[in-house]
Amino acid sequence: MIVDSRAVDRVLAPASAGELAEMMRSETGTIAPVGAGTELSLGNPLEPIDAAIDTRRLDRITEYVPADLTIHVESGVRLGQLAGALAEHGQMLPIDPWNGPEATIGGVVATNAQGPLRAVGTVRDWIIGMQVVDAGGRASKTGGRVVKNVSGYDLAKLYTGSLGSLAVISEISFKLRAAFAATASARLRPGGLAEAADVIREIRSGPLEPVSLVWAGPEDPFVAVRFGEHPRAVEWQLDRLPGEGWERFDAETESAVWDAVRDRYRALAEPVVRVAAPPSEARAVIERFRPESWLVHAANGTILMTAGVDAIARLRERHPTLVERAPREVRLQAGVFGLTGAEYDLMRRVKTAFDPEGRLNPGRHVDGERPA
Repeated sequence: MIVDSRAVDRVLAPASAGELAEMMRSETGTIAPVGAGTELSLGNPLEPIDAAIDTRRLDRITEYVPADLTIHVESGVRLGQLAGALAEHGQMLPIDPWNGPEATIGGVVATNAQGPLRAVGTVRDWIIGMQVVDAGGRASKTGGRVVKNVSGYDLAKLYTGSLGSLAVISEISFKLRAAFAATASARLRPGGLAEAADVIREIRSGPLEPVSLVWAGPEDPFVAVRFGEHPRAVEWQLDRLPGEGWERFDAETESAVWDAVRDRYRALAEPVVRVAAPPSEARAVIERFRPESWLVHAANGTILMTAGVDAIARLRERHPTLVERAPREVRLQAGVFGLTGAEYDLMRRVKTAFDPEGRLNPGRHVDGERPA
């Protein structure tokens, strides 16, 4: 197995949480947890490891209570498998990471993976509990198995996005929502940055409530919007889109729009960064840096764009900027997270508390970079 350009000779594949804990207790070297392998380039360059933990055999839905709108799944369950089980009961977990239905739910959580369905929150917002195994093979739980759970520290939020550097996730509990009664999308090809920014501003400031709102450019630019709600509410919102020239797509045809959005994400020229800017400043960031390619989550201002090492440094002077996808040498030079001194000190203390020997995914997270 190859993990971030590192060859791994020993691959352990537990089939249960108990086996996972036993394997972790038996290991004395460094370990890299791996799911479907769709996000292995995220994070700082991996240091040499002794073994990989392949979680794909942890693939059971351990409990599903449709009446309670909760589900409990092992970390190797794939998104497509999960979506199929929920669809049978008219329910959904509203996340759609760029890496698609083949991604494991544990990998999605460990990387805090995101996609165009951002207006209804990220995966962190839908987690109610989690079970993990630390580097010494000790199993623990955080949160609960019901939505109304307020006991203890919410460590699930800490594990989410930690890249498996604090513990290996074995099971996750989610709250759910009813599937959209109807969906429809629309696409606009604006005449320039000003028109696109004005349309997006009107959508955000008015009564419309899109579940996805994306702006892509500079070649063949477009704004894509999706609504999910009662059929009459969807139609009402489509009729009130600002401006002219919108192409409409119903539930039977809208997949073409979002397939094109995913194609744009895959085609973003590396290095790709994720910039956290206020939505009102997205246009200014694009005009200031003139990226070769970009994709904006226009509902919340997150910008995915091409940026070299010098541009990354300038972006970080104004906005939190994470390196989403880049060659190893760029990640080494720029650092993936761009932590300040205080942020680095805090996260380093967390890493030391949870993994004092630095055995889990060494180098991938805070231990792989220095403060700015």
